[in-house]
Formats: sequence, structure tokens, C-alpha cells
Amino acid sequence: MDMRFTALSKQSPLTDIVGRAIAETGGWSIGAMRAPGFRLLERAMEEERAFRAFQAAQGGLRTLAPLQDKAQVLIDKAVVEVGLQRLTFAKAVLAKGLVYNLTDPLSVTQLEWSSRNRTGAAQRTMSPSARTENKMPIVLTNRLPIYLTIDGFELDIRTLKMSERVGTPLDTTLVGSCTRSVNEAIEDATINGPTTLDGQPLVNAGYSCYGLLNAPNANTQALTQAAWTLATSVGGTIFAEVQAMITKEQVDLKFGPYTLVVGTAIGNVLDNDYTVTGTPVVTGRTIRERLLQIPSLTDIIVADMMPAGKAVLVQMTSDVIDMVVGQPPTVIPWTSLDGFTIHNIVMAIMIPRVRSDYDGNSGICIGTLA
Repeated sequence: MDMRFTALSKQSPLTDIVGRAIAETGGWSIGAMRAPGFRLLERAMEEERAFRAFQAAQGGLRTLAPLQDKAQVLIDKAVVEVGLQRLTFAKAVLAKGLVYNLTDPLSVTQLEWSSRNRTGAAQRTMSPSARTENKMPIVLTNRLPIYLTIDGFELDIRTLKMSERVGTPLDTTLVGSCTRSVNEAIEDATINGPTTLDGQPLVNAGYSCYGLLNAPNANTQALTQAAWTLATSVGGTIFAEVQAMITKEQVDLKFGPYTLVVGTAIGNVLDNDYTVTGTPVVTGRTIRERLLQIPSLTDIIVADMMPAGKAVLVQMTSDVIDMVVGQPPTVIPWTSLDGFTIHNIVMAIMIPRVRSDYDGNSGICIGTLA
């Protein structure tokens, strides 16, 4: 059997080398034919360096990783490929730059900050030496438990050895599945508030964690069920009730920018045509487009984890909500005592922090279908 490759062989790496050389360099020579290969090599090296940097960023958690480098790269790639999947509203918070970063997050069990009441007022005077009021604000201490969000999987030593011997890539389906589970838990905590496995609110040392729907001091608004759920909705009532929610936010001195977060059922209704009245006269835009013409309403997010009977208007600023980030979803491996099993957890420290001021003014308004 002739094992030699020629330029005419379909499996040959020489098959399109001449064409690529001419296309990329405009000429046909030894140097031109070598150029595409060097570019492929450079891209491979850049990819390898990127994963090395990703691993280095994990610090001491990864220094004792028992897997071979290439196997660990495959697992890390699976995490990166999942990325921000299943994060919807949480991703919007991150995209707005509403992030509080933690250093050495495993050493931090609670995050503390203070709310202060407003004291005194500015005065108008002709002389800069005029005496000002001696102010003593009241300080309210707030604490947020820094919990971990984790999911795990195991790799059998024989599976790993077989992969090394045969040269087949590892099945990284479990890695992607666990990463999505962690992302879903982060999204659920951001919208509904974090809970324990049995569904109880997460409380540590007497301090609670909150999401949009259990935010303390949040404003409330009754929503007309027929207007927000019927496929024949024309949008006038929805528009009026969103304006009412904005008015309640403004009373609390929260002037936007606002984001409206709804579930999938309401999201479908918002794609209906917006009509002038109850007649079938169409204005040429959807209900969603009409709402986004409100200057202070900059975004509408359809999140599948938002309950069907809710719609939340939230001011997207750091004094209302941000994400405390200690570590993005990361695979952390270790070996069992007998050495025959590689245990892995996908761990993240990403916790929503919902805030109101000392006077109880909130930038969140929760609408409930009635």
C-alpha cells in the first residue's frame, strides 16, 4: 500500500497549499507556501497561551490539578464555550459594569457596607468663612453572605487512561451541563433571590440575600392581567401601567435608566402590534417598541426564570443592584484517596447585591398581575 501523500491526494495536507499561498500572499514560492502553515501554528500557540492565562488566573485552586495539561485544557474549553449561557438578567447587570470585585474571595464570608441618612442642607452665603452646620449622620450597617454556587462531576481513571491510550478526546458534556447549572443558579438568585436546596431563603448569621422579587423596600404595582397576557392585547394599558411604575420610582428619587424584566409569556405579548385605541388601527410598531420610546426606559429583558405573573422595573445603577464577583464558573479538580477517581466541581462566587438607601427608597418596582 502506498502511504505517501501527493498534492492530488484528498487527505493530503498539500491539497490546497498552492491555492492558499497564492490567495494569501499573491505569489507561488516556497516561502509563500510555508506562510499559511506558520499562521496556523501561531493561532494554535495563541490559543494555548490564552488557556494558560485562564488557568493562572485561578491561583492556588488549580496548582494541584491531577489531570494532564491537554485534558485540563479540554475541560476549561468546555467551560469557556458555555460562557454566559442561561444568564439573561444577570448578564445584563454584568454588561452594565455593575460589578463589585472581591480579592481572595474564599477568605471573605460576608461583605459589609453602610447606608447613611441625609443630614443638613447646603447654604447660600456671601462669605466663605460663614459657619456651617455640624452634621452627625446615622449609619446603618448592611451585610451580604458570600456563598458559593457549585455543581460537580467525576471522571473515572480508566476513562482517562483509555482516552490517553487511544487518543480520543474526553467527553466534556458533563462539564458543560454543570456549568449551565451553575449559571442557572446565579440567574435564579438574581431574579428570585437565593434559596437552599429545600427552597428556603438563604440566611447566614442572621443576614439574608436578595434578588429582584424579594428585594426589601421595593415598590409594588398592580397589573391588569388581561392586558399583559392576552394575545389580542393592544398595549395601551401596558404602557399606562409601566408609566405608573416609573412614577413610583421617581417618588423614591430614582430617575433611571430603567430596565423592564418580564417572563417569556409577557415577552410574547409585547411583540403584538401597538394600536392607537382598542380598534385594529395599527401604529406601525410593537408594544415593545412603543415602551422603549419612553426616554428613561432603555431596555426590556425577557428572562425565562421570571415568574409568569410578574414584571419588574429596575433602575440599573450600582446603588440599586450590582453583582459581587469573586470568581467566574471554574472547574476545580482533585484526586480521590485511592487515586482511581478525579473529582471535579464547577464553582462560582457571583452574588447579586440589591440595595435601598437609609430612608428605604428603592430603585425596584414589582408589578403583579391582578
